[in-house]
Amino acid sequence: MCYNDKISRSEKGKTMTRQEFITELRTALEGQVSRAVLQDNINYYETYIMQESRKGRTEEEVLEELGNPRLIAKTIIDSTPEEEAGQEYHSYQEERYEQEPEFTVNGRAYSGWKAKAMKWTTIIALIGIVIGIIALVAGVISLLAPILVPLLIIILVVRMLSRK
Repeated sequence: MCYNDKISRSEKGKTMTRQEFITELRTALEGQVSRAVLQDNINYYETYIMQESRKGRTEEEVLEELGNPRLIAKTIIDSTPEEEAGQEYHSYQEERYEQEPEFTVNGRAYSGWKAKAMKWTTIIALIGIVIGIIALVAGVISLLAPILVPLLIIILVVRMLSRK
C-alpha cells in the first residue's frame, strides 16, 4: 500500500483518537516490517500515549505531538531495512520498559518531577514532625519548670541539712 493512497484523518484536520492512531500505524506497518517490529512499535506507542495521558495531558495533545502515524510508519520502515536493526530497536525498548520508578507510594509509581516533589514533601514532613516533637518537649519543660525547680531546690536543701 502506498502512503499517498489514503489521506489520514490527521491530514484532513480532524482529531484522531488513540485507537485510530494505532490502527493506522498498524495498517501502514503490516507487510513492511517483521511481526516483532510491528508489535514492538504498536506496544511502544500505546504505552507512550497512556503514560502521557496519566501525566495529565489530553490524548489529543499527545497525538498532535506524535504527528501522522503514516509518517511514523515510514520512518520505522526506513530505519529497519534488515532484521538486525529490528533487534537493536527491540533491545532499546526492553531497556525503556525495564526502568524502575524513582518513588513508590501505596503501590503507585512516580517518576520525574512528581517523584522529586514526593521526596521533598516527605523530607519536609519529617522535618516538621521532628520540630513538633522538640517544641512539645520544650513546652512541657517550660510548663513544669516553675514547679519542679523550687521543689528540687527544697529537696537538695533538706538532704544537705539531714547529712549534718
